[in-house]
Amino acid sequence: MGWWLSIASRLKFPGVDEKKRDFLKSVEAKWQRRWAELRVFEADPEPGKPKFFVTFPYPYINSYPHLGTAYTVLRVDIAARFKRMRGYNVLFAQGWHATGGPIVAAALRVREGDPKQISILKSMGISEEDIPKFKDPEYWVCFFSRGFKEDFSRYGLSIDWRREFFTTYLNPPYNKFIQWQYTVLREKGLITKGSHPVVWCPKEKKVVGDHDRPDEYAGIGPEEVVIIKFSGEDGLVYPCMTYRPETVWGAVNIWVNPDAEYIIADVDGEKWVLGQYGAEELQDQGHTVRVVGRVKGAELVGRYALNPVTGWRVPVLPAVFVAHDIGTGVVMSVPAHAPFDWVALEDLKRDPHLLDKYGLDPAVLEAVHPVGLIELEGYGPYPAETAVRKHGARYQGETEKLEEATREVYSKEFYNGVLKAEVYGQRWGGRRVFEVKEEVIDHLVGLGVAVRHFTLPRPVFCRCGSRTHVKIVEDQWFLRYSDREWKMKAHECIDKMVFLPPEIRQEFHRLVDWYEDWACTHERELGTPLPWDDKWVLESLSDSTIYMAYYTIAKYLQHPEDHGLRWEKLDNAFFDYIFLGKGSAEEVASRLGVSADLVKRMREEFLYWYPVDLRVSGKDLVPNHLVFFIMHHVAIFPPEHWPRGIAVNGWINVAGEKMSKSKGNFILLREALEYWGADATRLTNAYAGNTGLDDGNFEPEFASRAVDLLYEWYSFATENYGRGDDERKFIDEWFESVLNRTLKYVGEEYEKLNTKNVVTEGFFNLQNSFKWYLRRRGAPNRELLKRFIEVQTLILAPITPHVAEEIWEKIGKSTLIVKERWPEPELDKINEEIEKAEKIVQRVLEDIQELLRVVKSENVREVALVLPARWKYDFLTQVKQGVGVYGKVQLAIREALKNLPQDTRREASKLVEVIAKNAEVLDLLVSPAIEERALRDAVTFFEQMTGLKVRVLSEEEAEGMAKAHLALPARPAIILL
Repeated sequence: MGWWLSIASRLKFPGVDEKKRDFLKSVEAKWQRRWAELRVFEADPEPGKPKFFVTFPYPYINSYPHLGTAYTVLRVDIAARFKRMRGYNVLFAQGWHATGGPIVAAALRVREGDPKQISILKSMGISEEDIPKFKDPEYWVCFFSRGFKEDFSRYGLSIDWRREFFTTYLNPPYNKFIQWQYTVLREKGLITKGSHPVVWCPKEKKVVGDHDRPDEYAGIGPEEVVIIKFSGEDGLVYPCMTYRPETVWGAVNIWVNPDAEYIIADVDGEKWVLGQYGAEELQDQGHTVRVVGRVKGAELVGRYALNPVTGWRVPVLPAVFVAHDIGTGVVMSVPAHAPFDWVALEDLKRDPHLLDKYGLDPAVLEAVHPVGLIELEGYGPYPAETAVRKHGARYQGETEKLEEATREVYSKEFYNGVLKAEVYGQRWGGRRVFEVKEEVIDHLVGLGVAVRHFTLPRPVFCRCGSRTHVKIVEDQWFLRYSDREWKMKAHECIDKMVFLPPEIRQEFHRLVDWYEDWACTHERELGTPLPWDDKWVLESLSDSTIYMAYYTIAKYLQHPEDHGLRWEKLDNAFFDYIFLGKGSAEEVASRLGVSADLVKRMREEFLYWYPVDLRVSGKDLVPNHLVFFIMHHVAIFPPEHWPRGIAVNGWINVAGEKMSKSKGNFILLREALEYWGADATRLTNAYAGNTGLDDGNFEPEFASRAVDLLYEWYSFATENYGRGDDERKFIDEWFESVLNRTLKYVGEEYEKLNTKNVVTEGFFNLQNSFKWYLRRRGAPNRELLKRFIEVQTLILAPITPHVAEEIWEKIGKSTLIVKERWPEPELDKINEEIEKAEKIVQRVLEDIQELLRVVKSENVREVALVLPARWKYDFLTQVKQGVGVYGKVQLAIREALKNLPQDTRREASKLVEVIAKNAEVLDLLVSPAIEERALRDAVTFFEQMTGLKVRVLSEEEAEGMAKAHLALPARPAIILL
């Protein structure tokens, strides 16, 4: 408890009503026990009943779950609970991911006594005496898989725990399942061996996949660049790395960082000057590299080298924007087309002190002129200059502005830029950059002045803390994602799937096209050994592609003692039969030593549950795992078992900021559950955001308020159910319409997993409507109040299931709310006119109160509400129709006036200005009978609110009253008497 209090103090959570919170937590514990006792979430096939199989990417278990994990997994649970209420047989299973290097690396750091790693463990509440146990990677797997299950259970997730498992060779049946998958892929010719560029950790000597690095580096992979060799007059080669080799024709100088230390290395028999990072990357890409010296960047300034294609003698100049630890650390300068180069030259020209500092003659700079190479419409002779001015960049330090300018110029020139014939001649002149780039590279490489190279577009770090680079690995095993037929199947699957939000479909198409071969194995990590080459272990993304199929039979394989199964007897033929229908149950059963009925049940279970209906994930898995999930399913399974849907959400911020330990806003799920309880945490996470790529926002203040809101709803519902009278009034019809319209909307938003919209409309706005209903009516209608309490509780049930279950029991229901059917909206009771009419009542009350504020109320005895003459309703109806045709109110009024009799037209023309200024009357236009009924129903309410007598009159009855003729539909004249 002391640990928890220190956490709460550190995070400075807003205060919470402990009495209410503790009541809610007691309710949560009660219903979690009851659900477990009744085995409510254990899902078995029910032939004839529609099924819904929803999954969450199994989390990596090197720590406890935090609010980011809780945000996404809650959406899975909400979908599962909602679909159960819609009559589906729902399977929500959960496993744990231990494959990869992070756990191994963390265990190594514990063995080494690394204070940072030990501090991380202590921050999670792990005691000093238990920390030595974490020297063993296997202990991490066991410890944190238990921790995740505890937290997910306390969170109220409706998981079938019989199907729980974790990955790696530590789980033999899963291990054999993964080996079966890769055997199938190899037999289909989709796995190959060869050389390939990979992201490499030089410390741990391993390939670094997305799961082996912090989240902010996910999705970054090797990119091909070109190193162009400028021969120095000092006998050195200045290797300039570039994404734009076609611009070497405009390179007028070379940049180095004057404050950096460079190495001089013998690279394939030539003396190159470059940064240490570039030297290591070259060495890992098949080049012979031997360091022979070192030199400060400042010593290189003022030297000259030859541009290899133009022959120009170009100077080496200083630039602070050059990072010596990115690429080669040496940059060719093309100021006409590179914003950083343009600004760096300007900096030098306007600062004579810099010239003196590096001993540069001003004449050197005077000889450096930008050379325009590419024509780009709207950007003048020097596109870099235009972009720099547009983005307001004035000096090299304005990195963000210059990067924006660079992206703009490079992108537009690549697709729309035309190479100048006077520079490139007939061979490439007049053609667009993207059309000739590969030809240019081949030409430069053929001349011997350039080499192809792979690098990372920005620094990427391994979870061990080391910076990675690109290495060409030999004898590596690859998934052939480049295969055209494989890609075509993936596109076919994507076209048939449901995506939430729908617009991400095109991103999946793009990613499938973008992927080339993928290195699928590592060495010295936790995982599943490659079945035909056990020195290799399948990496973390590659073994997590079709494990959803394993969930369908995990309750058998993870509990072999219950079924007479022996893990060592499982073989590829078993999985072939279960998942692909190959062979016979009898043959498989004979080898396993079990009954054929058991084998058939497993096959039938797979066929019942598959395919996956919805996979819910954070957006970070879109560019890798979710693409692989599709690719592997289409490779192994027939189309009827391909995935049906993917929902994606953003990350979670806390109080508007990215969650991070350094900011003090990093919250573990168990911390939130301890402080606010499960339902308040769930409500806050549901309200944090909708489906989509935008990040959600968890507000601790809202979470504390949620404790009050849920307790208050429990108290109200249980104390008021069955109260009220049996009268029927207009306002009952209004609230009934609102209730059913809200129910219809909320059901649609639940289907889209727009949980914030559900909470906003289905809780807050519905509560506000009920408050207005009570204010208008006083005592509620008994049956309507009962329906409201039931509907409101059912709407909350997928989000706050524990308090909803408690309310359901307390109001006398004999069923579990988790098994209750979703209330279908009574569509015939949704009445738009009645809802508009009640808005008119609200506006009239506001107008009366506003008039009473400006008029001396002691002189007012009575309020007359004058309803307009019937012809005005017909007139406004024509105006409203005219707006739909002409698009403009004034034009619609003019046309409607033409249809009126002459005498009526004169009277109507007096109202034109009023209508034009109060266009809302068109939106609120209802029939005369409905408006009159609403206002007469509200007379007593108006009198209570104003303390004055209120009468409702027709315009004919009010003849002679001042301003009565100004009455309009939806805007009765208000006359104070």
